Amino acid sequence: MGNPVFMRIILTMIVAGCIAGIFSATAKRTEFTIRVAFLASQDDEDYVGATAFKEVVEAALRGRVTVRIYSSGQYCGNERECMEALQSGILEVHQTTIGGLAGLYGAAQVLDLPYTFSSDAVAECVMDGPLIRKMADAILEQHLGLRLMAVGNTGGWRSFGTTDTRLRGPGDLVGLRIRTLPSPLEQQVVRALGASPIALPWSEVHAALSAGLLDGVKNSIQDIVGMNLHDHIRYLFVDKHAYMAAFWWVSEPAWQRMPEELQEAVTQGFEALKVATRAAAKEREAPAMAEFLHRGGTVDFATPAQREQLRAATAGSRQWYAKHYGDAWIRSLDAAIAACADQEKAALILSSGASG
Repeated sequence: MGNPVFMRIILTMIVAGCIAGIFSATAKRTEFTIRVAFLASQDDEDYVGATAFKEVVEAALRGRVTVRIYSSGQYCGNERECMEALQSGILEVHQTTIGGLAGLYGAAQVLDLPYTFSSDAVAECVMDGPLIRKMADAILEQHLGLRLMAVGNTGGWRSFGTTDTRLRGPGDLVGLRIRTLPSPLEQQVVRALGASPIALPWSEVHAALSAGLLDGVKNSIQDIVGMNLHDHIRYLFVDKHAYMAAFWWVSEPAWQRMPEELQEAVTQGFEALKVATRAAAKEREAPAMAEFLHRGGTVDFATPAQREQLRAATAGSRQWYAKHYGDAWIRSLDAAIAACADQEKAALILSSGASG
C-alpha cells in the first residue's frame, strides 16, 4: 500500500481542484440568457439584425447576459411553435412578418394593404411613428403575451415572381397559383387579381415550385435569390406592392422578469437591430438582382400607369379590411402616410437647396 499521508494530500488536492472548478464555472455563468429564434437562415436580414442586437446587449451588460441566436428553425420548427414559446415565456425574442401576425392580431394587416407606401423613407417613417406605438399598445392590451420592440425589414419589398408567365399588368395574373402567407388579406389581394392564393410555409416553397404546384410567389428579389427560388422563377415583375416589415417581439412574461438595466439594454439592442435590417435589405437588392439576371431571369419594372391599374384592381382590399376590422386603422394609416410624405418632400427640398 502507498503512504497514507501522501494519499490524503493527493485526495485533498483533487477535492480542492473540484471545488475551485465549481466556483470558477459559477463565476463565469451569466445572470441572464436571451434566446432569439426565427425561421430564416443565417444568410438573411433577420440574422444580421439579431447579430447587431446581440453585440449591443452583451456589451451593455458585460458578462451578465448571453444572447443566443437560433436561426433556420433550430429552436422552434414552425411559426406556431415559435409564437407559443414566445407567449409562454420559454423563448425571449422572435420575429414575424405582418402576414405571420394575422392569425393573432388580424388588424395589423392594415400595413399590408397593397400599393400603400411610395418609398422606403415613407414606410420607415410610418413604422417608427405613433401609429405603430398605438398598435403595440393595443396588442399588449389583448394580453397576447407579446411586446413589440421594433419594426425592421426582412427582404425589402414584395413583388411578383413567376415561373413561365411574364407579367405586365393585372390581367396577366389570372389563373396563376401564387404562394402567400396564411394571411387573409394577402389571399384577398391575390384573388382580386384573378389568381389563386396558395398558403405555404416558407421552407416548402422551393419544393412546391419544383413539383409544379406553384406558378409564382410574392416576394422580394433578395428572398427569391436567397432561397434559390430562381432555380424555377424566371420572371420578376417589380411592382413593390407591399413593404416587408418585420415585427420583432419580446415575450411579455420574459420582459417582466428582466431587471430595469436589462430592459434598457434590450431596448437599445432593438434599435440597432432595426437599423441593421433596413440597411441590409437595401444593400442586398442590387446584388440579388444582378444574380437573377446572370442566371437568365427577366425583370420588368411596373410603370406608374401599370401600378395604378394594379392599385385599382386591388382597391376592394380596403373594403374587405374595413368589413372585418373597421376603418379606424385605415384612417390612422392614411394620416400617418400623409404626414410622412410631407416630411419626405420637405427633406428633399432641403437637400436640393443645400446641394445647390
